[in-house]
Amino acid sequence: MLKILAILLIKRAEKRLGVALDYTRHIAQTDIGLLTRYNRIFGFLDPNLKTTPLAYHAARLRGAIAADCGTCVEAEINLAKLSKLDKQTISDLITGNYEALPPEIIAVAELTDAVTARREDAPQAREIVRQQFGEEGLIELSYAMNGAALLPGIKRAMGYATACDLGLMANLAKGKT
Repeated sequence: MLKILAILLIKRAEKRLGVALDYTRHIAQTDIGLLTRYNRIFGFLDPNLKTTPLAYHAARLRGAIAADCGTCVEAEINLAKLSKLDKQTISDLITGNYEALPPEIIAVAELTDAVTARREDAPQAREIVRQQFGEEGLIELSYAMNGAALLPGIKRAMGYATACDLGLMANLAKGKT
């Protein structure tokens, strides 16, 4: 019975995200306890309560891009669109074209790129983020960027990750696919 309920909830999530969650179905069919642990991780990482939607989705998009999973980036694009982010802004975040973005969002993107893609520190970007969003916002953005980068690693380990074509994703963000 729990597996049936889990599959129904996964279908609902797939509809919201606009991508297949085959790996999540696999977890559910394998062990409900493992699915519960997985859901706790992402339930903890997901809420956006301390920053703007743009900052939050900038961190999530750049984190997913760093982990190079096409369906994860696609899901993040769809979530950003659901939050009413501008299509060109989403595309700019995907391609790394930060010039048109507000300075605090550039700092979020640069901090995310440093932390998730290059495994480096970015003290200047962090200080801008801290000044703009406070310590709570910095912590929440830390969860967002690293959470979005974590999911592709789980998928890759299970054999479900797909390579990311950033040009295709930028066009998807603009509605050109």
